[in-house]
Amino acid sequence: MQANTTLLAGKSYVPALDGFRGLAIMVVVISHYGLGKVIPGGFGVTLFFFISGFLITRLLIAEYEKEHRIDLKSFYIRRVLRLYPALFFMVAIAIGFTMFMGCGFQSGAVLSTLFYYRNYYMLFGGSLSPANCTRIFDITWSLSIEEHFYLFFPLLFMAFYRRPKILATLMGISIVSVLAWRLYLVATEGLTELTVYRIYHLTDTRLDAIMFGCLVSLILHQDQVARYIRIVGHPAVFAGAIGLLFFTFLYRDGTFRETWRYSLQALALSVILPAVLYGKSYTTLMHWLSTPWLVTIGKLSYSLYLFHWVGVSVAENLIGGERLKAPWLLTAVPLGLLLSLLSYNYIEKPTARLRKRFGSTVETAPLIADSSLVTEHPSVG
Repeated sequence: MQANTTLLAGKSYVPALDGFRGLAIMVVVISHYGLGKVIPGGFGVTLFFFISGFLITRLLIAEYEKEHRIDLKSFYIRRVLRLYPALFFMVAIAIGFTMFMGCGFQSGAVLSTLFYYRNYYMLFGGSLSPANCTRIFDITWSLSIEEHFYLFFPLLFMAFYRRPKILATLMGISIVSVLAWRLYLVATEGLTELTVYRIYHLTDTRLDAIMFGCLVSLILHQDQVARYIRIVGHPAVFAGAIGLLFFTFLYRDGTFRETWRYSLQALALSVILPAVLYGKSYTTLMHWLSTPWLVTIGKLSYSLYLFHWVGVSVAENLIGGERLKAPWLLTAVPLGLLLSLLSYNYIEKPTARLRKRFGSTVETAPLIADSSLVTEHPSVG
């Protein structure tokens, strides 16, 4: 199999990556709207983690190869400008909602959201009660994991990129260590509700999916890239990865689900994603992932992730906890979509232009995707 090497340039825009993000956000949203027992919403988050690691490593490699350095100051400023405008909008709405519901101003909830320790605060400092209206802030737990990762990974990258074997080894050690930690927690604490909640939400138990994405991105920029793409694109290997993914959905053993499931899903993505993006045998899949409607959903994924949960929280507190009913859906869906569109068009796009001053090459393109564009991926620049 030949590699589609024209897509390997670090800052060239690959619409299918937004397509993957579109799939991820649809899985998450649909599961939250009441189909969580049949739609693996947790896998959508794992897919987000993997893509995030893949993309950020891709961009760091491109910057290092061009400039022979990483501008950390600009990197972190771009992260702030990418995430905080929409987050401030969401937090303002959440504060108003909690005040309206009689919860008062919850300083702990606000601070843990704005400073990205919401996942730990949910477990150690906040209430786990499903009736608590401050759960409107909880959707930022996964963003906390990504931001914790972004604090240290550029430093690791800068230290070892010129020694890729060492860097790859450190990535592999971190992946195995996180799995070992999950196994230890289950072995020592059992499958208690608290342990399951901890493993799903905390950085130290979920970081491996992001690192899997980083490792694949690093491999794709080494001399053996053609061999790697040939291996993952082999029909038997690709089919095996698809089968492994479905196995993780269907096998319901509790210990497996809280330990090996996340590792095996990320391992399967390490085959599927590069094979679809760069293997010429899977161009049909890539073209489907690049369709404008799916790419458009991918472009909206950050706003949809934040604000669909606002709609869910409002519906649960005002209508009730029984999802999939017409009054519930007519509250949650339109509200979440409206806020997402407002955030994307009037907050995220204007600040995307500001990010250009700090090295971003993102284009403020119309929401309806044009798959012929060649720009930096809009979610990480």
